[in-house]
Amino acid sequence: MKILAFKIAKCTICLCLAAALGLGLFAAIWACIYRLPRTAPISVDMRSDKSGNSGNKGRALLICAALANNPHGFPGHCYIVWDRSSIERLEYAESDGFVPASASELIPSLYADVRGIMADHAVVGNTRSFDCIIVRLDEEAYQKARTVKERFLEDPSFHTGVRDCVAYVDQIAAIAKLKRPPRSFVYPLDYLARLKHMNSNIAPESCALARNGKQVD
Repeated sequence: MKILAFKIAKCTICLCLAAALGLGLFAAIWACIYRLPRTAPISVDMRSDKSGNSGNKGRALLICAALANNPHGFPGHCYIVWDRSSIERLEYAESDGFVPASASELIPSLYADVRGIMADHAVVGNTRSFDCIIVRLDEEAYQKARTVKERFLEDPSFHTGVRDCVAYVDQIAAIAKLKRPPRSFVYPLDYLARLKHMNSNIAPESCALARNGKQVD
């Protein structure tokens, strides 16, 4: 019996060590990959009349992703910057993102609904490995996009991978009629990278403007 107990204890210790090493390796790889420089932001014009002859200037918003506002940056964060068409001085712009009501509810949100809140000034503290797509919309589509926030406030349930920050920006991307990647259980920065890739051919001539942080008219 003692020998069996010793073998069980030894096996348990080995499994715990393997799990700890695996978790440490995953964390190290994740930290390296998601701190690599992002590709340049792109700008897409989804207005019905892009010529400007009709006076349809429209409105613009930024769909953004970055490392989360914590020491490790895990797992990242998606958010919207409203009424901006450049990436300059975003800390002064209106921005919001859907997050758990408290950091302690992040783990429970992996397997259950928790209470979520719409965090204002979402860009503050969430600019490491920053990435974004600038979207120009008709006024009607822009105002419709604004209503998504109200729907999330009416039903504040947050569930990672199901109804989270990625789901919030994905609904706005749908209103903008962007091509959208699968968004269930995907890291925010991965979602944004795929969103950019799928829409990079819509207005390639404006990519240089976004890359230089200039206004896109």
